[in-house]
Amino acid sequence: MSIHRFNLDGSGLGRVLGTLEARILEAIWQEGPLTVREMAAALGPECHYKTILTVANRLVDKGLLLREPAGDRAFRYRAAESRDAFLDRVSASLVSGVVGEFGKRSLAHFVDAAQSVDAAYLDELERLVRERKESQG
Repeated sequence: MSIHRFNLDGSGLGRVLGTLEARILEAIWQEGPLTVREMAAALGPECHYKTILTVANRLVDKGLLLREPAGDRAFRYRAAESRDAFLDRVSASLVSGVVGEFGKRSLAHFVDAAQSVDAAYLDELERLVRERKESQG
């Protein structure tokens, strides 16, 4: 799945996925493979079966979920990749896009953001830059 949107006002996975898509993926990562009925139970009464079915099948189409037969006319859905692998792939795509589009300006903002979130991130950033330079030369 390539990223086609980034919601600046969103949070968590909701920045790159729809709200229900994010909730379904989180439930499957937490619980393991689930049927639509099991997803509905995990997500609560405000989520309707048919809506969950539609969104789960869209996640299959996007390559984020895999669907396997689970009995009479039912399917069990499982994540196509781990949460960590998904986050790594999404964050790499986002950073590549931002740096490719905005260049040095974006790098300065990454440094500022790292310091404002947690000063230890600057140390980590320095370590990563040092490692990359050493591996190249």
